[in-house]
Amino acid sequence: MSSSNRARRSTARVVAPLIALLACVVQTTGIVQAQPDSMTWYVRAGAAPGGSGESGAPFDSLARVAAASRAGDTIVIQPAAAALDGGIALQPGQRLVGGGAEVVGAPEGAELPRITNTTGNIEGDAVRLAPGAEVRNLVIDGAARGGIYGHDAVDTVISGNRVTATNRGCVDGFMIGPFTLPPGIAVGVAADPLPEFIILNNGWAAIMADFSAATGRIRIEGNVVHDTACGDGIDIRAHGTSVVDARLRDNVIRDINLGLAKLSVLALGLQAGDTARLSAELVGNKQIGIAPLSSPLNHLADSEGLFINPMGRAVMDVTVHRNEFRDGHGNFSANGLEYVTTNGTPDSRVTVSDSTFEHVRGDLIESYNLSTEGARQSLTLDNVSAFHSTFPAAALNPVIPANLGSCLVTTNFGRTGSTHLEVANSRFGDCSADGIGIIGYTPTGPEPATARLTFDIRDTTVTGAAANGLAIVNVGDTAVVRGSVDRTSLSEVRGRLIDSRNSGVIGSAAVEFGSGTLDGAAVSCLAADHPRVELSAFAATCR
Repeated sequence: MSSSNRARRSTARVVAPLIALLACVVQTTGIVQAQPDSMTWYVRAGAAPGGSGESGAPFDSLARVAAASRAGDTIVIQPAAAALDGGIALQPGQRLVGGGAEVVGAPEGAELPRITNTTGNIEGDAVRLAPGAEVRNLVIDGAARGGIYGHDAVDTVISGNRVTATNRGCVDGFMIGPFTLPPGIAVGVAADPLPEFIILNNGWAAIMADFSAATGRIRIEGNVVHDTACGDGIDIRAHGTSVVDARLRDNVIRDINLGLAKLSVLALGLQAGDTARLSAELVGNKQIGIAPLSSPLNHLADSEGLFINPMGRAVMDVTVHRNEFRDGHGNFSANGLEYVTTNGTPDSRVTVSDSTFEHVRGDLIESYNLSTEGARQSLTLDNVSAFHSTFPAAALNPVIPANLGSCLVTTNFGRTGSTHLEVANSRFGDCSADGIGIIGYTPTGPEPATARLTFDIRDTTVTGAAANGLAIVNVGDTAVVRGSVDRTSLSEVRGRLIDSRNSGVIGSAAVEFGSGTLDGAAVSCLAADHPRVELSAFAATCR
């Protein structure tokens, strides 16, 4: 540190008590605040060696600025044609900020604040977060592992960055599972549950935050993540005893690639396990061109736009507002939104409003309660559009009524689980299987089943499905299957407008229908006598 810098820090410490006193009467905003004796350091790729870290004499490496800076300081990356290599591990409360114009939307070839990490330093991450840190307005390109990563780094802000070509080392990141699938659903026969043996691996995300013991917030906003080399876009994982409040706003995630020896790829993933509590608010985010077919690996991808995964004994509450998803490629299990409980007894709720999901290989929206241990799961859709799936699965739909291109499907596969679906003011169509599928599968077991599958659909339109408009399926001795359908239009589907199948004994089964439209004709009750409605499997009543 130069003599002038030492003097600056010494002077700052002398006046720190006065600044602290003044801070008591000033209202602050945001999560991250500068410390009273904080300093600002400058660093630029290609700077002359021997710089002091001041604006006119910046450091020439991330290693030098990391060694000079302290907790609470601000580090400014000055624009340059090249990137600073080696990565940087931030200290608590530090701000890492790109100088110059905003990098999001900047023209290609412009001099911008750039960093990368092509080395093994800090496991290949370009930026390693610390509690209270802020990372803003950087171009992060070509990192060996993550672009921005933190563990238990609460009260952090990640804003306005452009992150690309990450995880060149193709390291595993987000893991899905273990989970199991119902063995007898294809033949309509309940069986004992299989062990939870399926695990899907994802590549390390461009922006990822892990939590295991911390309590606090994270804010991720206005970032553009694109063209990952191997793996996910943005992931948040809460495990252990962590309590996390996440806010993700106005992020654009596009052209996310599967990578070698990976089974799944997520544009935006949320996971809560063990006894963690994760609350997340997602507003104005976009997922575009997930698993693009320009890479041959992506043809096999289990790709997801939004992936929400409660497990263990976690509590999870997620709200999604103004989300836009389009163009999800890969295999038959690609989805716009997948909300899946994989194991354990978590309690979770997801609400999606004013959002669109368009063009995907498999189901557009999935709500899967796969746990055999008694999980509680609830999905609410309000003013949601889901259109255009492409997997040619209509012929298989009577055998495998899910995961093959429905507009919306919800399932309850546990013997003691509870799953609820609520749909209002929404539109579904042009799908390669059912418009809406509601499926209960209760495996065999020694104790009486308490499984519940309930639904409420109103003021909604379903059109153009290659199978059925609305399908209600039960296999096994489910305790409760109850629902209502009101003020809903079903038309232009190749199968039945409403279909039902039951190959078990349901303790309490009832579906209540109100008015609506069947093939363009208004009816006072959707369960009225109609040649393309089959409801003999359930006790159907009219309001």
